[in-house]
Amino acid sequence: MEKINISLFLICLLVGVAHSKSTIGRKQAVDWCIAIANTPADKLQGFIDYACGVIDCSAILPGGPCYAPNNLLAHTDYALNQFYKSRGTCNADIGAIITIDPSYGNCKFP
Repeated sequence: MEKINISLFLICLLVGVAHSKSTIGRKQAVDWCIAIANTPADKLQGFIDYACGVIDCSAILPGGPCYAPNNLLAHTDYALNQFYKSRGTCNADIGAIITIDPSYGNCKFP
């Protein structure tokens, strides 16, 4: 058996403990708020109109990275998630929390 270098062992142990303490309590971005598929169109559009008055929705405007697909559900997904990330609440009437990244194409959900 090889001798263990005690100094190296202690250094590695201390670095490991320091790293584990620095990550405790950090919330990872592992959830997203997206629209419920069977929500009536008027509720989806109403939320987009409201949310885009208080958050930046330029990504779902023509030419934006999240404009395509150009449909109400996809645009509501983006607006719901941006609102959720900025305000900490997912509108339970039209949205749901998921743990699978809904990003697509050039549209990256934070």
